[in-house]
Amino acid sequence: MAWQASAGIGLFRPGLATCYDNIMDSLKTLLDKGQYQLALDLTEKDPDPSHLFYRCSAFLALSKPKEALDTLLANRPAMEKANFALAMKSDFEMRFILKDFDGAYADLEHYQNQPYVSQEVEEYLRALPGLIRTNERNAQLSVSRSPEEIRRLLKESKDDYEVLSLLNYIQGPATPVYYDILKDILVSERHPSVKTYALLLFVAHKYDQEVVFNKNGNVYRLIPKDLKPPYSGEPFDSFARNMSNLARDPSVYNAALSILNDYILDVYPEEVIHDAEDPLLLTALLGLAQTYLHSTLGIEGYLERFSLKKEAVEALQSQIERTLKAAPPLSI
Repeated sequence: MAWQASAGIGLFRPGLATCYDNIMDSLKTLLDKGQYQLALDLTEKDPDPSHLFYRCSAFLALSKPKEALDTLLANRPAMEKANFALAMKSDFEMRFILKDFDGAYADLEHYQNQPYVSQEVEEYLRALPGLIRTNERNAQLSVSRSPEEIRRLLKESKDDYEVLSLLNYIQGPATPVYYDILKDILVSERHPSVKTYALLLFVAHKYDQEVVFNKNGNVYRLIPKDLKPPYSGEPFDSFARNMSNLARDPSVYNAALSILNDYILDVYPEEVIHDAEDPLLLTALLGLAQTYLHSTLGIEGYLERFSLKKEAVEALQSQIERTLKAAPPLSI
């Protein structure tokens, strides 16, 4: 039977906090082990919003996005109160899976009309119109473009955003059909994000022949199968964990991770993380995130802990900022 909180006594009843933590751990463990139906059974009549996030995840894992969205919408006020950012992002993830873009635009208006929550939420809201439009355009491609038209647009379109959407659409088994065009994109004058995405399609398919790739004034001759995909592997995972432990504030960590992800992509195929415990890079990213969020936490504790010079941190921060500014995001 699903565990339910007893109103009015929960936080003061001996042992109940431990029981709550155990429930949370159990639900996470069930999802990690793929026991999605059991997680649904345990949360069937559970009103706790924190547990309902796991219920939504279980529905998604069972390819039931409508049920996941219905769960969120039926409990949205409580789930927003528990974790506004997670509720909002989950909402749009489900809308995109369902290709419910009218619903996504309606939900965008709902969230825009809510009181201020955090800088993280504000940044996500600013990005949402473009995110919705991207997913909408990608969905339209699947029903409105023939392979011949895709080839023509990849070659001739002046709209880098459209080309990036097309590259996203052709990822998977269809990619090899477009190898010749992808090679042309690698040495073209298109936006760096478009060219990098084309390279990543070769990497994903472990392409074993040399390709030429120009980016940031450099010309690379690469064997894609020998390249590491970005954001993958133990070094990245360990670095992200270390950054999370050091951040002291989830919003700072999320902002630092976003900066890191953009930086990695902007310099790819160059590597950014050479040491999962790189104190200079960790401090630089966390300091940039604090600045971005107007946080007053400061990096003095990191400087002392790692025996770092403030000038060295600032130099790396300037390098990261220059790189990010040199490749502005694609506009819609």
